Amino acid sequence: MRFVLVLLFCLSPLAARAETFVHTRDNGGGYPMCFDKDSVKTEADGLTRYAVKMCNDATPQFYAVDCSKNFKVELLVRVYDIGSTTRYREITVDDLNSGFALDAEMACHK
Repeated sequence: MRFVLVLLFCLSPLAARAETFVHTRDNGGGYPMCFDKDSVKTEADGLTRYAVKMCNDATPQFYAVDCSKNFKVELLVRVYDIGSTTRYREITVDDLNSGFALDAEMACHK
């Protein structure tokens, strides 16, 4: 039975996914925020997806942004529901010094 459980864990998507969260900033409440350097991927739809979490949290939040856009003109960030990769809302970011903008720039390496 133990072998089966270990095998199932090793085959799960979470076990296969590498994560490298690094502290990048503190949010408005002073809590440390971590960015997953290994989660940054540009998908076929042209959006770059990435994960961010409060450093002490177990579950990250996923975001997506179009890195081909000029962020000074338009910065639209897709924010996925926690635990989902399909349900999301989109927000326009006006403050280029906000956490949303800083994370998006890091994901796009701008």
